[in-house]
Amino acid sequence: MTTLAIMKARIASELRRSNIDDQIADAISTAIAAYQGERFHFSESRAVTFATVADQEFYDGDDAASLALISKIDYVVIYQGDNEYALKPRSPDELERLSQSGTNTGMPLFYGWFGNQLRLSPVPNEAWTVRVGCELAVAAPASENEADNPWMTHAERLIRCRAKYELYEHVLLAPDIAARFDPDNETGPTGQAYSELKRRTNKRAMPSGFIIRPMEF
Repeated sequence: MTTLAIMKARIASELRRSNIDDQIADAISTAIAAYQGERFHFSESRAVTFATVADQEFYDGDDAASLALISKIDYVVIYQGDNEYALKPRSPDELERLSQSGTNTGMPLFYGWFGNQLRLSPVPNEAWTVRVGCELAVAAPASENEADNPWMTHAERLIRCRAKYELYEHVLLAPDIAARFDPDNETGPTGQAYSELKRRTNKRAMPSGFIIRPMEF
């Protein structure tokens, strides 16, 4: 098991440096931020759920904290009793027209994402459970000893190598070594770690033709 504390110590040991602890921590944070918008198997989620509220068409992190972490929506479903229905995506301007200034109410049929908010149409007129299948921006470890953070486990090699690039490029000022760890260098340690993690993600995805989709209206 790797934690932030373990990764920091390992990087310091591999670089043979004992006086850049703060810079190592910053490099790890920068490395994580660089990949928070990427799709990996551990960033895929169907755990984002919330209940609609009558006459409320916009939903954000105040309604479900994980809504604020969405990087990409794959699907949105709504539950009516035991039945699950897929909502159809619509562009922001289409939803403006469909909303009719909030007067078009009923069970939602469509959704859209704009301004970091999920918009439903028609405007819900009662409580329904909504589930969002999506890609989330996974948070960095909250503490040095947090266990099982995906960046420290599934993506450990990628983050460690990318952090070294940041250190060689901006702290140690070693451009030749930095070039080796440059994430754009596909044959370097960072590029290889990225490709390996992407392969694991793609391997876990279901092949096309076998996806069972919710019923649509």
